[in-house]
Amino acid sequence: MPRKLQILAALLLVLVLSSTVLAASYRGRVLSVNTAGPQPYEQEGWESYLVTVQLLSGPHKGQSVQILHTLTGHPYHDLAVKKGDRVVLEADFSGNTAQYFLADFSRRNPMIVIAVLFALSVIVIGGRQGVKAIISLMGMVLVIVFMILPLVMRGHNPILITVGLSSLLTLLFILFVTGYSKKTAAAVAGTVGGLVSAGVLAYLAGKASYLTGLSSSEAQMLEYMVDSIDFQGLLFSGMIIGALGAILDVGISIASSMEQITAADPQTDFKTLFGRGIAVGRDLIATMSNTLILAYVGSSLPLLLLFQASQSSWREVVNLDMVASEVIRAMAGSIGLTLAIPITAFISALLYVGQRVPHADEGS
Repeated sequence: MPRKLQILAALLLVLVLSSTVLAASYRGRVLSVNTAGPQPYEQEGWESYLVTVQLLSGPHKGQSVQILHTLTGHPYHDLAVKKGDRVVLEADFSGNTAQYFLADFSRRNPMIVIAVLFALSVIVIGGRQGVKAIISLMGMVLVIVFMILPLVMRGHNPILITVGLSSLLTLLFILFVTGYSKKTAAAVAGTVGGLVSAGVLAYLAGKASYLTGLSSSEAQMLEYMVDSIDFQGLLFSGMIIGALGAILDVGISIASSMEQITAADPQTDFKTLFGRGIAVGRDLIATMSNTLILAYVGSSLPLLLLFQASQSSWREVVNLDMVASEVIRAMAGSIGLTLAIPITAFISALLYVGQRVPHADEGS
């Protein structure tokens, strides 16, 4: 397939999946916002507005509706809309006439734009490999959404499902991107080895630390909605998926480096090749471990600031279930990607050294 068609196909895939995932049942555009009179239910500091919205989807698409919208002064829950804003609506069709309510801002368009820019940057710089990377990424997302999540919802073991499907995804991803080769075999072996190591460590450390998997508000809400989920196992599964990308990166990087080293020096022996692979891996350890840990720290900044503002003892903070979960998540993932380095280097050296078969007349 010509490169232009590959780029077009990948972008079309990104657009279709983005539109599907971000599609809302009822969307609208704000036409006007006018102050409404005091309402009987209003408390001190509350303000009510009459918002006119043109419906952009749903059974009444194209029509305009007026919505009584109240602001309570809470910056998170309030939707301070203005003319031109695109919004997501909730609808109530139980009465004689449909009633619409403002639910949230519509974030579909900017998210589609950033997704397309991401795809373009990967494709333009990565070329054919970039196209394969985009298609593989979409495949991974589909497997997580339509296979891993439904199986976990049905009560199956989250750890076994995640490790099994993630290992299979790793194999298919590397095969699709790099094709069948010794580099592929080494990268798959190193990635799966690091992934399994991270999973085992997360499980053992989590069990020893009595982690419940219920430290987040989302997990607590889910507990009341679904009673068949193993939340502790779900926590460990999240740790495995979170580390998969970094471990996969390390596995492919080491395997590719070993391939290039062998191409540059075909006469190298096992010990030398393995040592060079470890040397390359040492440079990756610092950056990848920092990337993984800083990603978790960055997502937890509001929580850390909350503890700082309350002047809590850091010894008590680290011992909390929610903080200990993140610490173990980061440590297990970092150990997994660290172990992926010697595994990949060893398998690569084992495979590539076999290429050099001395002839009987060499040295004569």
